[in-house]
Amino acid sequence: MLNVFRSERNQLAVLLLILGLTILMTLPLSAEPARAGQKATNPTAAKKAQVGLRQDPALVGSWGVPQQLGTVGIHAALMHTGKVVFWWYPLGTATNSPAKLLDYATGTITDITIPFDGDFFCSGMTIMKDGRLLVIGGLLGDPFPHVPDKGIPQTAIFDPITETWSPGTNMNFARWYPTAVELNNGTVLALTGKNATATAIVLQMETYNLTTGKWTTLPGSANIGPLSDTYLKMKLLPSGRIFMGGANAQSLLFSPATNTWKTSAKMNFGNRYHGGVTLLPGLTKVFTAGGTLTYPGGGATATAEVIDTSVATPQWSFVAPMNFPRYNANQVLLADGTILEVGGAQVSKYLSPVTTPELYDPVANTWTEMSVQPNPRTYHSTALLLPDGTVIAAGSDDPANVTAGNEYEIFSPPYLFKGARPTITSAPTSITYKQQFTVTTPDAASITRVALIRPGATTHDNDFDQRFVDMTFTKGTGQLTVTAPLSSNYAPQGWYMLMILNSSGVPSVMPFLQIQ
Repeated sequence: MLNVFRSERNQLAVLLLILGLTILMTLPLSAEPARAGQKATNPTAAKKAQVGLRQDPALVGSWGVPQQLGTVGIHAALMHTGKVVFWWYPLGTATNSPAKLLDYATGTITDITIPFDGDFFCSGMTIMKDGRLLVIGGLLGDPFPHVPDKGIPQTAIFDPITETWSPGTNMNFARWYPTAVELNNGTVLALTGKNATATAIVLQMETYNLTTGKWTTLPGSANIGPLSDTYLKMKLLPSGRIFMGGANAQSLLFSPATNTWKTSAKMNFGNRYHGGVTLLPGLTKVFTAGGTLTYPGGGATATAEVIDTSVATPQWSFVAPMNFPRYNANQVLLADGTILEVGGAQVSKYLSPVTTPELYDPVANTWTEMSVQPNPRTYHSTALLLPDGTVIAAGSDDPANVTAGNEYEIFSPPYLFKGARPTITSAPTSITYKQQFTVTTPDAASITRVALIRPGATTHDNDFDQRFVDMTFTKGTGQLTVTAPLSSNYAPQGWYMLMILNSSGVPSVMPFLQIQ
């Protein structure tokens, strides 16, 4: 539902601290952020201990030691250079957004603070087909704190080759908390977000053409419904239509060909505010887990649902629930097609953090608890799959845990402890649709899966670009003959990580290639 008067920065600076202290004073002594060996503190949530499993990493994975990032990773995007861009909001009297570029392989951190005015906090983002990062919208007003949630029309573009920012063309509408999604023709769709006066959701949609640098407002038939919310979860389907799978209970389908909307099924749980949504491998099923019925939070759910958009009458169906209720968590599609649910909280934005990640297998419909995280990652946290198959987790601007907010840590999933990794010795750096191409590998005989994985761009439990595209292949001596995706409906133009998986379930290190 529309929440036009919520203001998160006021809560961060003042109200959240007061509310948090009030809650803690009224709860039992054990009601503090859940740590290893303690129970979840939400009395309505599952009474399950996060015990810090000390098992074989081949079963529960392994976390590295937290490292200093020097900024709070509220927004994160993986570039085809293998480096990760992080940014957050201006501080003090500053009027531009601090940003860092992390080379995770070397640990090198470069300051890439956006050099022009613009508060790109709570912006939308997508990686365009040429590999540059487009950031849309953000916040209008004086720097933190006490800022109403007014949107801005500004955009910013990051070039991963030159590692520099440039101002993009302003949108036709100011937007705060917008969604950005690449369409099958390579243009970028911008939708929703709070308007310039923080009084309503922007109903008009617009597209960006990176060749001309122009924004075009779509016809009125494309306007989203008046009950829509911000940061809608939009997924491109093989039909070319866009499926909206949250946060509203009512799912919708948008047709870029006709600029019209069509209603789909309703989620069984109801609204899933701050719940993650992922397009599963196969590209027709949409998965959601966690969240809460009301935007302010509380009452986190452990339930999960899946909808198959390829059937005649799609319906959401409950699947196995998580072991821990949570919201504001990140869902990361791993290199083997499973999903890592990482971070989140159960009470308010930061209270009772869930530090035990869970691994969901969509084929077996099972959840497995992973090794406990070193740092809690709650509201304003991010997580992304890296080219070596690990996951980087960062962010969460909890004012009571500033040190953790400025750090990052890397998780090695169980598949990295199950034997030798297959290797890719050569592969093309660019392909076209339906093309057959050769991947040279000494492990060809043991390969069971080949896929393209789109690098993620994420904020506020919403990954705008995450996508896992399986490809058919045949085996030869020391090589694989792979068939590229059939069309841009399956894989929009742009950069992807190329993955091969062996019979032990171990993925390769993933080089980047571009679909043109």
